[in-house]
Amino acid sequence: MTGKIRKILLSPLFLLPVVCLSIIVGVKYPAIGKALSPVGTYYINLMKMIVLPYLFVTITLGIARVASNPKAAEYIRRIVITYPLALIFVAFFGVGIALLLPPAGYGDGSTMAALGNMVNGGLSGGTSVSNDVVSLANTTSDVPTEHLKILDRFVTNNIFAALSEGDTLKVVIFCIIFGASLAKEIDGDTEDLFEMFKVVQGSCVQVIYWLTLMLPFALFSMVSAQVAVVGVGPLLSLAPFMITQISGSLCLIAISVIIIGLRARISPWQAAIRLRETFMLALTTQSVVACIPTAVRDMTGKLGFSTAGSDLLLPLGTTICRLASTQYFVIGAIFAAQIYGIDLDLSKYATIIVFSVAAGVASSGSSGAVTVVLISIVLDSIHLPSEAIIPLFIAVDPIVTMFRVFLLVLGTCATTSIIIPQSNEIRTKSTVSLTLNTADR
Repeated sequence: MTGKIRKILLSPLFLLPVVCLSIIVGVKYPAIGKALSPVGTYYINLMKMIVLPYLFVTITLGIARVASNPKAAEYIRRIVITYPLALIFVAFFGVGIALLLPPAGYGDGSTMAALGNMVNGGLSGGTSVSNDVVSLANTTSDVPTEHLKILDRFVTNNIFAALSEGDTLKVVIFCIIFGASLAKEIDGDTEDLFEMFKVVQGSCVQVIYWLTLMLPFALFSMVSAQVAVVGVGPLLSLAPFMITQISGSLCLIAISVIIIGLRARISPWQAAIRLRETFMLALTTQSVVACIPTAVRDMTGKLGFSTAGSDLLLPLGTTICRLASTQYFVIGAIFAAQIYGIDLDLSKYATIIVFSVAAGVASSGSSGAVTVVLISIVLDSIHLPSEAIIPLFIAVDPIVTMFRVFLLVLGTCATTSIIIPQSNEIRTKSTVSLTLNTADR
């Protein structure tokens, strides 16, 4: 019975009317939308509360399994090759989509004026600026940047503080070291610890399964609150930027599904169907961490990839191989250059690509406004001020984040499918099925 209810609640046919209704409430009744904001916040916090323990035991187990696996060296080689190539490909793709669909539009004067008004306080103050001149100078962001030192994001002096603060990257690094050390000391006590971790892992998955039943209600509160705060009108002037970001994300998501289908030896459509629960969570929760357990279950249970590899690479990939952030930084930097009227040559494009990949890796463990602020790394490399641009990105980030998270989750599933094999049992079933289909023809 619970399974049928869950299937209905997570169905796109049910969630789409929920989204439409939430937009109407956010526009017509903004007070109600703002009042519902805590519901969505509490829901995400509940997901993160249970997912972080899951992340801890899953990565530790995954590292221990891989390190004790004779094919560990092969996995490591594939990771070292696949992750950088994927990041570089996404960066080049971001340049291509930005050239095809200019994120600043095609030089519409009214659009430029609207962007200037937003920078100068029109968005936050609720008053419009009558000047047609776009002033992008002397504007500061409320988001501090002094705490974004790259090296400080990798090491913690207190793993429990990192867990409580939700600092995923530091937790992952600790788990990698801890899991590798456990793999070197395999004995009876270690096996007992592994069994306990498996019990914790299963319990976390069950709690997350229960929480997904509340997803439509949380979705309604999150979307209505976002529309109530940001509104619809001010976002129209940033429509070209959002269209470019969303179009690039959707194209890369389609490529990811094709890769997963090829590696799973099924059609892309079948791959999408088997990953539909991961799709729904990625689109609605806007939390990468919250999607990991469901993605692991879909990749192993429905697509048949190796459990040991999926347990390790899905959390690791979403933390290190930040495909979505890399594309976001590339398009955002080109948008800034177009707004400032800067002509980009090949050397500047190369600089954007290199620093976007670096900023993408540096964004590990961050989300929301923190991720947006990291674009300053890219803008500084091409000598553009970031203080005036960052507020623009933050204004529309609630919408763009939805697709950025979706791409990060699906892109990580695709890179994971490239690195790890299917289990022997699933491979045998696929071969038998293919033989039977050929015989029927």
